[in-house]
Amino acid sequence: MKKGLSKAVLVAIFSSVLLSACNPVSDNPGNAVTDTPGFIVTDETSETSGHIPKVEFTKWQDNIPDKCTSRYGYLSLDASEKEIYNSIVEGAKNYSKEIKISREIKKERLEEICEMIFIEENSLYYLSDEYILTHNALTGKVTSIVLNYKYDYEELAYLNTMTEEKVAEILAKTDESMSDVDKLRIFHDEIIFGCKYATEGRYVSTPFGALVEGNALCEGYARAMAILCNKSGIENMIATGTQYNSDGNGNTTEEAHMWNMIKVDGLWYNMDVTWDDPASIKDGRELGDDYISYSYFLIPNNELRPTLSVRTDLVEPPMAYSLDSNYFVYYGYYAESYDEAKKILEKAIKDGYERGDHYVRIKFATPALYKEAAYKLFSQKEIFTVCPDMLPKKMEFYWNENAKCIQFSIR
Repeated sequence: MKKGLSKAVLVAIFSSVLLSACNPVSDNPGNAVTDTPGFIVTDETSETSGHIPKVEFTKWQDNIPDKCTSRYGYLSLDASEKEIYNSIVEGAKNYSKEIKISREIKKERLEEICEMIFIEENSLYYLSDEYILTHNALTGKVTSIVLNYKYDYEELAYLNTMTEEKVAEILAKTDESMSDVDKLRIFHDEIIFGCKYATEGRYVSTPFGALVEGNALCEGYARAMAILCNKSGIENMIATGTQYNSDGNGNTTEEAHMWNMIKVDGLWYNMDVTWDDPASIKDGRELGDDYISYSYFLIPNNELRPTLSVRTDLVEPPMAYSLDSNYFVYYGYYAESYDEAKKILEKAIKDGYERGDHYVRIKFATPALYKEAAYKLFSQKEIFTVCPDMLPKKMEFYWNENAKCIQFSIR
C-alpha cells in the first residue's frame, strides 16, 4: 500500500511477516494476533536523510560464547552484499543510527538483506523491523540506512544479563555425555515449563520474554531455543512462514509464524516449541502446569501442519525428511502395529508411575494405525486392559491427528 505521494518525497510502506505473532495449533489453542511491521523508504532529498549524531556506549559482552551459528541467508549473498550485511550488523551491535551504504545496491535487494538479518542474527533481537532507507529516486540506489531499536542499550544490557543467567542455569543441566537429543529435550522442556504463550507485553518477541519473564510469542520461543543451541554447539536456524487459519465459516486469516530447524547427527529436523506448549485453555478447560507435548519435537517437513506455508523466497531452508531423532522414535514410543502400541503403552505407563509422570505419549507410524488405535484404546476403552491396576477410572486424553500422536493422563 502507498502513502504520502508528493513531487519531492516518495514514502512507501511494505508489509512483512517476519517479527509478528504466530498461531498455535491443536496442542496450543490460544488466540494470537498479528503485528504488521513496515519499511519506510525516503528519497535522498527528504529531511529525514540528514546526519544523526552517534551515541557512545559500552558494547555488551557475552560471557557464554556461541559454539556455532547458522547464517544461511548470509551464505547465499555475493561478496558485495556480504559487505553490506556485515556493515549493518556491526552498526546494530554498536547502536549506530545511520549507516552509509558504500556498495551499489537497489532498495528492493537491501530490504531482503535486512529481512535476513532480522531472522538469523539472533543477538540483534532488539533491532526494530522499521528502518529508513535513503535512496536516489531515479536510480533506486541506496545511500544510507537509518536503524531503529526497540530498547536503549541500558535496557538491553539488563535483558541480556538476565537472559544469560537463565541460559547458564539451563546449560548447567546438561553435560558432554548427553546426546544432542537429550540436550534438546532439556531445552524444550525448560522453555515450555517456564513460559506461557502471550500476545501482549514489551518483551514477548525476545528470548528474555521466553526464558526470564515467562511470556512470549513464537519469535521469543524460537530465539530462546536458538540461543541454547548456539551455546551448546548444536547447528540450527530460525525458519519463518505463514499460518492460514479458518474460522469454520469460510473465513481465512493469515498469521506469521517462527520456529527452529535443528541439525542432529547430520540430518535436519523441525522443532516447534510454541506448538508443543499449551496455551492455557483447551476445550474450555485449564491445562495443568505439567502438561507438555512432543508432537513437534524434531519432525520432518511432512509433519508440519498442512496449513503452514514455509517461507523460501529469502533462502531455501534445508530439507528435513528423517524421523531418526524424533522424540517418539528416539525414546521408544513409536508404534508400527496395534499390538506393538499396547506393549509400548504398558511399559510407558509403568515407567511413568516410577518417575512420577503425569502423562504418557505415543506416536503411530501411519494415519490408519493412528485411527485404529484411537478407536480401540479410547472409544472401545481397551486402554483400561493395558495396565488395569494402574490407570485411573477416568482419564484425560489429547490427540494430534496431523502428528499421529496421542497423549493421556495416568494420574
